[in-house]
Amino acid sequence: MIQLKTKEEIEKLRIANKIVAEILQILKEQTKPGITGIDIDKLAREEAEKRNVKPAFLGLYGFPASICISVNEEIIHGIPKKKPIKEGDVVSLDFGVIYDGWYGDAAITFVVGEKISDRKKRLLEGVETALMEGINVCKPGNTLKDVARAIETTLKKYRLAPICDYGGHGIGKKPHEEPHVSNCVINAENIEIKAGMVLAIEPMATLGKRANYYRKLKDGWTIVSKDKSLAAHFEHSIAITENGAEILSKID
Repeated sequence: MIQLKTKEEIEKLRIANKIVAEILQILKEQTKPGITGIDIDKLAREEAEKRNVKPAFLGLYGFPASICISVNEEIIHGIPKKKPIKEGDVVSLDFGVIYDGWYGDAAITFVVGEKISDRKKRLLEGVETALMEGINVCKPGNTLKDVARAIETTLKKYRLAPICDYGGHGIGKKPHEEPHVSNCVINAENIEIKAGMVLAIEPMATLGKRANYYRKLKDGWTIVSKDKSLAAHFEHSIAITENGAEILSKID
């Protein structure tokens, strides 16, 4: 059942998600050649502790870390590793916190170092643009199928391969609530968007030529592209108002 949130509840979610955005910005700035996923995970925990919040992912469904760190062909749910991150690596950070019982959740992808190839630029720009196009149609009266169509159309415009089996979700007192928010029309629900919904919108795609071309590693978590093509993942948590979507997971 979809839970509509009150203004007071959305304020709690706004605080939680702003904290997520602040910590992700710090983690991005600290992700330089030589740092490891374990280092980033430790930093994420320290920043959460400074703000008196709990990392939302630590122990969630058995996940062993406080943050998902997916590198290069890893699409989502990467477990932090001891392997140093290199110049030119494509790094996705997916992080969440619990503030006063309410969840915040967001993700960013970036290239480590100053140089970025045209292909990597197209990947990052395409997935982030798809995120914003999806958010733009999150208005009362539209449907989740409209959101999926906006995301999928944008990804294909950038010649990217969408990952359809994974997607966004409702968020509130639980990290994952109804409804599921698909990135592809084929499996999108025709649910009407209403004021009071709070949703995590999260497109993900690869530079490969086949949509939904992925596999899960033996660690039971990390999702990677089968053809080893580079991947990107962006996510914002948003609140639906009478006038459209408010992005909660951003720094003012």
